[in-house]
Amino acid sequence: MLINTVLLFLQSALPLFIIISLLLLRFTTASESLVTHKNIFIMSALAIVFVFLLNQHMEKISQLFDGKGTELIFSCGFIIIYFCSALLFLLNNKNRFIKVKKTLALIVLLLVCSLNGSHFILYLTSYWAQSLPFESLFIGIILAIGICISFAILFYFLLRYCDAYIYINTSCYFLLFFALGQLMQSIALLQQVDILPLNDSLWNSTNFIAENSELGQLLRVLLGYETTPSVMQLIIYLTAFIVPVFISKSRSFVWLSQGEKS
Repeated sequence: MLINTVLLFLQSALPLFIIISLLLLRFTTASESLVTHKNIFIMSALAIVFVFLLNQHMEKISQLFDGKGTELIFSCGFIIIYFCSALLFLLNNKNRFIKVKKTLALIVLLLVCSLNGSHFILYLTSYWAQSLPFESLFIGIILAIGICISFAILFYFLLRYCDAYIYINTSCYFLLFFALGQLMQSIALLQQVDILPLNDSLWNSTNFIAENSELGQLLRVLLGYETTPSVMQLIIYLTAFIVPVFISKSRSFVWLSQGEKS
């Protein structure tokens, strides 16, 4: 029970802590700061309302679209997270779109909190229904929170150092990788309900890094790690990575050329 609680909380809460670190790195100046009393209040209120509504109506949602409602709605949420994060990647260091970037960042933060929070609330609901020992749940949550906070702080300062001394857009690329991880979750959900075909896996890396282990959960959130990826998953992953990078590089090349001509 204790280990299961830690792993489930890591699965649900780690994406939120990581996206907070990434967004704080991308919005560090006073003019672009996301950490305002207004934003904190609005985001907290909306996240609580969304999580409450999702859990209260989960049974009705699951019956939509011939029993595929939950998977479709959650997959749409993960896809929106990807596109908003990809747009943030493309708008990196563009001072003309501050309000747009803030809006995209808040949408990502809200969806990550709502989708992942609802998973953990469902676990808590089932826990209370089974009347299992409260101590295991409480200790597991405390341990998982400590792990998430510790990693988020280390991750923040590591990327800050990389941005300053190694490559200025390191955290920006990790934001894109985080988005790819969310997109892979949507692909898995769509495969579960047979909307996308479930092809044979290219390899199986379970013996090296199990997906349900602590390291596997971390790599899954950071990079979209999958132990048994199919050809379609690999194609979607590479396409979803290459297209934003190609667009950003090509636009940078055009702007650079125009600057040289002027």
